[in-house]
Amino acid sequence: MRVLIVGAGKLGCGYLVPLFLGAGHEVLLGCHTSAIADRIRSVGGWRVRVTGEPPEEVHGVGTAAVGTTDLDEVVAAADLVVLSVGVANAARVAPHLVPGLAARRGRPVDVWVVENAECAPRVSEAFVHTAAASGARLPPVGVAGAVARVAVGRGSWHEPGVPEFVGDAARRLTVDARPLRRAPPVLPGVHTTDQYRAWLREKLFVYNAGHALAAYLGWLRGHRTIDAAIGDPFVQPVVAGALLEARRAILAAYPGLLPGHGVDHSAVHGPVADVLARYGNTELADPVTRVARDPIRKLAAGDRLMGPVALLSGSDHRLPAHFALGVAAALLYGYGDEAVQAADASAHRLRQLLDERGVLAVLTGVCGLAADDPFAVAVAARYHGFVFTDDGVRFPPAAPVPGPAAPPPDAMSEWRKQLLGQVAR
Repeated sequence: MRVLIVGAGKLGCGYLVPLFLGAGHEVLLGCHTSAIADRIRSVGGWRVRVTGEPPEEVHGVGTAAVGTTDLDEVVAAADLVVLSVGVANAARVAPHLVPGLAARRGRPVDVWVVENAECAPRVSEAFVHTAAASGARLPPVGVAGAVARVAVGRGSWHEPGVPEFVGDAARRLTVDARPLRRAPPVLPGVHTTDQYRAWLREKLFVYNAGHALAAYLGWLRGHRTIDAAIGDPFVQPVVAGALLEARRAILAAYPGLLPGHGVDHSAVHGPVADVLARYGNTELADPVTRVARDPIRKLAAGDRLMGPVALLSGSDHRLPAHFALGVAAALLYGYGDEAVQAADASAHRLRQLLDERGVLAVLTGVCGLAADDPFAVAVAARYHGFVFTDDGVRFPPAAPVPGPAAPPPDAMSEWRKQLLGQVAR
């Protein structure tokens, strides 16, 4: 089988390419720029390492840049196309595939969209709109979402030398069976499902939610990697509490979730313990700033932080207190840190919004909460309640308790700057 994988990032190079190569398929890698495509060709390959195992060499992968006639030819001949370019880029890359799809002359093809969001509908719409605007005729295209369980924490073509992509052993991929036009290839750890949204939410609202919370809370504590953050006795109980909240909400929303795949999904504590162990993988050394980046997207309604909160609100009358503390930490991410502000436009914009409009306005405009929502009120209280000392940040309690009033709004900006100046030390 000829497989085109579009996306030369961590997931593409660290998981998807080795997955198909290992099963004996011919793989070509679509790259964002000609410079990256040329660099991959010049070095001849890269290394992939699963933590706990020796690295393996990846060779024999051709490259082509997105938007070139070379890629058009590959799309026209491919038996399967796999997109893994990031949530924000999936619909932007899709129009560049239309010339190659039109050149298939009616031969059907499937496109797997491997992202931590429901991007497949947007990709499909981009195909249709681009084809209509250009007069191109599309073949039958099955655009299917796919969710990868693996975490690839390190590896980049922007680093010098031959990169090594390092990921954990959770090498599983779930593909939405409903849109597929062709029988999928048999691959280790890959299966199809008619309950794709449940699988996506299980990954996004549990694993990704806890991952993000560990990053935001860990950043406040001065940690550089996720494994260090989750080992912090202040951080771990909050993350574990949020994972338990999210896991219970998922199981309530999807009874009998994902049966028959070797995991007892009727349990709550077992999967949560497994996730915490994955966060603590010291070999992965996943950078906090990588996991925390783009906080506005992660705080949006329906994404990894607010999505579980919405589920919990529908299934339980109790306030998700651990999420309230974690969301407050996300709002504080990057404050007073020039390096974070310069590297992460989303974190910079979030700081601007907080300074200009205040925390409740951000919770309304970014997170989609009503200003009088009890969860919004709880987040605002915790946002104002973090205490910073010379030996690290002290979190307000996860359960609401009486305490001193927060400083008045007009004093809040300077108060936060004074406190957060201690974090930089």
